[in-house]
Amino acid sequence: MSAAARLRVRVTPRSSRNRLERRDDGTLQAWVHAAPHDGEANEAVRDLIAERLAVPKSSLRLVAGASSREKTFEVEGLDLDEADRRLREAR
Repeated sequence: MSAAARLRVRVTPRSSRNRLERRDDGTLQAWVHAAPHDGEANEAVRDLIAERLAVPKSSLRLVAGASSREKTFEVEGLDLDEADRRLREAR
């Protein structure tokens, strides 16, 4: 069975720019320019996380929170330690 990190993300849509930061509690805070309409913000968050982790967008799956500001993404092929390392290095 391959690794799959689960990342909790708090999303702020309609931001002036796309940005991703790690919060003190270990969750991520994502600001995306996209509006929360027809899944546009979810896609923008997925793209942002994929870029920061240097993984294909297809390896990310939204597993909870499709219509909420609090989301959980699963990253196939990375364990949580490796995901954390990549997020720290991508700053």
